[in-house]
Amino acid sequence: MEITKPNLSFDHWREKIIRVFYVIVALIFTVETIVFFAFRSNDLMGEGTTDFQYIIKYIILPTVINVIVVIICHRVNAMSIKAQIKNYFLLVTVSVMAALLAFIHYTVGAILTIFVIPVFLTILFGQKRITGIISIFNGVLLIISIIHASMNNQASIYFYLNAAVAITLLLSAYLLSTVLIAYNKASSDYVYSSYQTQLSLNEEARNDSLTGLYNQKTFQSLLKGAMEKARHHKTPMSLAIIDLDDFKYINDTFGHLEGDQVLLQFTNLIKQQCNDGEAYVSRYGGDEFAVIYPKASKELAYLRLETLRQRCRQIPRSKIRSGEISFSAGISYYMEGEMNENLLFHQADSALYQAKENGKGQTVIYPY
Repeated sequence: MEITKPNLSFDHWREKIIRVFYVIVALIFTVETIVFFAFRSNDLMGEGTTDFQYIIKYIILPTVINVIVVIICHRVNAMSIKAQIKNYFLLVTVSVMAALLAFIHYTVGAILTIFVIPVFLTILFGQKRITGIISIFNGVLLIISIIHASMNNQASIYFYLNAAVAITLLLSAYLLSTVLIAYNKASSDYVYSSYQTQLSLNEEARNDSLTGLYNQKTFQSLLKGAMEKARHHKTPMSLAIIDLDDFKYINDTFGHLEGDQVLLQFTNLIKQQCNDGEAYVSRYGGDEFAVIYPKASKELAYLRLETLRQRCRQIPRSKIRSGEISFSAGISYYMEGEMNENLLFHQADSALYQAKENGKGQTVIYPY
């Protein structure tokens, strides 16, 4: 099973929230329009207020401002700037929308409670510092809105009660947000730790513990997949089986630590020679390696192995006590017909055996 890394980027979620902003703007426009017709039919427009004035003040002007603010937020989110700036801009945008609504409807004290929305939205970003800054920012907007409303109305005890409730809710939103942020952080830390553990276990299951190359089980899966692609796309594909010469002698003479050093040196060389996607290298056995060339002809595979052989000869003696690394290799290649992965491997293994019979230190292509 493929292990999927958790998506820790906020780009996707900011985009979703901005889409919600557009929906909110449409909802505010719809509600304001419905209220206009309700007030108009019940003669509640207010003395001296014409239909045109009402539409401009409560419908057109706030809608235009909200749309402009959200579009700017959308553009900022698409810019190549720091994610932290984008996060703050998103929260400031919803704060401005809340402030605009509070300023327009200053006769309704309860509308001041909308300033808790930006504070709760900070939970998404999981940083108490952001929550604190946005809480202070919205607190300032709330106080300004209260002063604005009191200057344009005959403030009653109920108005001040609504203002007190709004301030209390804002403080409560801040305190609850910090608790939820701490909880989410503990949760995300656990999830990420679990992911790292699963990834580590997955690597152990797929890779050889000494060399870090693919193990035999993974090799079988990769070989089957490479053959299916070659068959489907009608492209060349080759397989090489490599065996280090006289490896048993190295282990018996210089010890297993020196043998491991030889394996690691050879692994480093073959990794340097094989770019991602051009070859899949596996440690098939003790001193045996398998290399899948998913898009290479037998001739190209042969040239790559001979280049690898030249690099093995250039290793300084000081790095390996046992001297030059020598290997024998057998190559087989995909041919249309009844070819399968077992037959392809058998042919490469047979070519390797022939290379050993010929005196080692060489590469043989099947059929030889």
